[in-house]
Amino acid sequence: MSPHEQNANPSQNHTGNFMLKEIHDQTRLLSEIIDRNTRSDLNQLKLFGPELSIERLKSFKNIILLGMGSSLHAGMVAKLWFERIARIKSESDNSSEFKDRNPIINQNTLVISISQSGETADTLSAIETAKEKGSTILNVSNSENSTSSKLADYNLPIYAGEELSIAATKSFTCSLLQLYMLAIQMGNARNSFGQSEFNKMLDELKELPTMLDELLKMASKIEELSEQYYAYKNFLYLGRNLNFPIALEGALKLKEVSYIHAEGYPSGELKHGPLALIDSQMATTVIMPKDSLFVKNLNIVKEINSKGGKVISITSNQAEAGSNKDNNIIYIPDTSELISPLLTCIPLQLFSYFTATKLGRNVDKPRNLSKSVTVE
Repeated sequence: MSPHEQNANPSQNHTGNFMLKEIHDQTRLLSEIIDRNTRSDLNQLKLFGPELSIERLKSFKNIILLGMGSSLHAGMVAKLWFERIARIKSESDNSSEFKDRNPIINQNTLVISISQSGETADTLSAIETAKEKGSTILNVSNSENSTSSKLADYNLPIYAGEELSIAATKSFTCSLLQLYMLAIQMGNARNSFGQSEFNKMLDELKELPTMLDELLKMASKIEELSEQYYAYKNFLYLGRNLNFPIALEGALKLKEVSYIHAEGYPSGELKHGPLALIDSQMATTVIMPKDSLFVKNLNIVKEINSKGGKVISITSNQAEAGSNKDNNIIYIPDTSELISPLLTCIPLQLFSYFTATKLGRNVDKPRNLSKSVTVE
């Protein structure tokens, strides 16, 4: 019996849902952030508090990024940006684990706390731990007057505006964008790249809103795709490097709003256990933009197909990704490997939304969840 035969399709209505509106609001918001940050001197980051100067940016020896949920996933992407762009030792950690592991940090450590509300209890506790050890705190938040903003030495607003849906969408991408631009600024301060590479990264950023708009115009196609998959009980999400955290975020979104069991893994981890789960009842989403890791991801798709698994590919490589007609493909605009996470997350947000509405879920207020987790 197919998943569709096991589950009836309830009627759905997209009017009045904040989540969908907030997904579509991302083009405008990211465009405004890019305009705001590129109008002035990128060597100075304008913050709520004192400016974070070039000399201060250059003084840090390592970075730790802290968060929970979607904020953790944003930090995991940013860790790779700081290492690859700014060439500074970086790590990301779950806030609740960080405070309990007696971390080795000092006054040369920049701790970046990420929290949409600025009130996440575990992250506030982690900030206190970092302050006790003498580290500098940079708070990335959507609230100027939050507790985390008051505890921090510096504040970097994400400018997402009020997010009414519990599931993070626009706050996630706004956090990503601000962290990406901070990595560029830090790399520039540390002379980690030349002027031509700097200009190239800025030019790509300025094209980002247009590419986001292209993706959002595919919403109806993604809704049609969700019709094929809404009744599946289990999903795997796979990605490599910068897009592994996006696989985690895609799985989280589906869990949050549809209540479907979903797990995210690095693509290379598939053969180390999860492959045993693959059959005709397991759907797998593989995030595989046209980058240096595309061929490895393509081999993973072939492996899943050989075991009878269904695959949804998120890719910009139209030629090779479409070689298996049994797979479903969502095409994203072709862009650099570095900013691909800002694109690959969008179809995953839409897919989760449409899947949840087909199941009759309350997408704005999922069961058992709250917008801000204020207790540990």
